[in-house]
Amino acid sequence: MMSRVVDKETEALLADLEEPAPPQIPRSTNQLLFLPKGTSATAGGRASGSTKVRPPGGRFNRPTSDDLKYYQATADERRDFIDNDPIVLGARGRDPLVLLSVLKTEVAKEAAALAYQRILNEQMGKDISQVSSRRIDAIKKIADIEMEMRKIGFDQIDVYGEKFQKIFKLWIETIRDVAEHTLTPEQLDLFFNRLTTTMDGWEDKAAEIVR
Repeated sequence: MMSRVVDKETEALLADLEEPAPPQIPRSTNQLLFLPKGTSATAGGRASGSTKVRPPGGRFNRPTSDDLKYYQATADERRDFIDNDPIVLGARGRDPLVLLSVLKTEVAKEAAALAYQRILNEQMGKDISQVSSRRIDAIKKIADIEMEMRKIGFDQIDVYGEKFQKIFKLWIETIRDVAEHTLTPEQLDLFFNRLTTTMDGWEDKAAEIVR
């Protein structure tokens, strides 16, 4: 009787060993692995069409060497474009009138581009109200910049301007006329040689005083 019980237990144990193990369900993860073009991810971390398991850390958003070269070239091109932009160049100067003039020109360009876009919209039967409204706003900004330039112009003396240079020329001619009637030729030459040396770069000095 004991041997029959043992035989039955042995048979049950062998039957359990012969049954296939239940499939293991892969644990869910948020890791996104890099997959070559034309493949897709399957359970177990393998790419369909390939028996190679992707190593940990091979993420999809990791840039390649070609990507880094492209990013660097784009960054260099963007930096050069910004450095040579008219508004940036005008902002680096110390004359507000020059900067405002550049701003007015750039806004005028945008307003002209909007006018061109409005013509294209009309030809294609599209609504032009939004483009026209944006163009009107740009024109108003041009008028505001012009008024600001006039305000600054009234309060600022432009020593480099044509009008001030004419005044300076008149002042020098007046001095020369008086000197010719009061000084000897030798004294006249000495005086104007000394005056020319002293007045060298007078515009920069005057601009610092009236700024």
